[in-house]
Amino acid sequence: MFDPTAFDNLKTVLEGTVYDRDLDETVKISHRSDTIDIATLCREFTITFSSVPHTYEADMKLYADLKKLAAELLPDQLVDQKAGALVSIIFRKDGEYWTEAEKEILSTQWGRERCYELRTVTSTKNSPYCEAVVKFDRTITEDMLRDIEDMVYFVIKTIDLLDETEDDNGE
Repeated sequence: MFDPTAFDNLKTVLEGTVYDRDLDETVKISHRSDTIDIATLCREFTITFSSVPHTYEADMKLYADLKKLAAELLPDQLVDQKAGALVSIIFRKDGEYWTEAEKEILSTQWGRERCYELRTVTSTKNSPYCEAVVKFDRTITEDMLRDIEDMVYFVIKTIDLLDETEDDNGE
C-alpha cells in the first residue's frame, strides 16, 4: 500500500461526491478521465456530469504539476509551493452562445470578479456548443477537502439554475 498524495485524496473526495449524486440520480456521469503525463509528471482528473434531463453539462477538473508533488514530498526545499491541486470547472451546452440570463447566473453563482472564459466550439462534424470555464487562482489543499464537496453541490446548483432559464425560455 502506498501513502496517497494530496492529489489522490482530493480526487477521491471529488469522485466519491459526484458518484453519490449519480447514485441518487441527481446527476448523470458521462465521462471520467484520470491522466498522468509522464513527460511532465503532471496529473489531471476530470469527471463530467450533466443534469437529469441532459441540458447542461459540467466538467470538474483537478490538476497538479510536478511542483505540487514536490512540495508534498520535499516540503523543506519548496516552501513557496503548496501540496494539492488546482481546480477548474467547465459548464457546457449545445448552441452558439450563452444568453444574458445564463451569463448572469454564472456571474452571480461564481462571483462577478472571477475570471472565466466564454467560448464557442464549432465543427464540421458536430453541432456547435459553448463553454464557460471557471478557474480558481489558489491551490486546493487537503485541509480543504470539504470545499471540494461543497463545490460539487454548487456546480449542481448552478446547473439547476441554468436549467430553469431553459424552462423560462421555452426551449
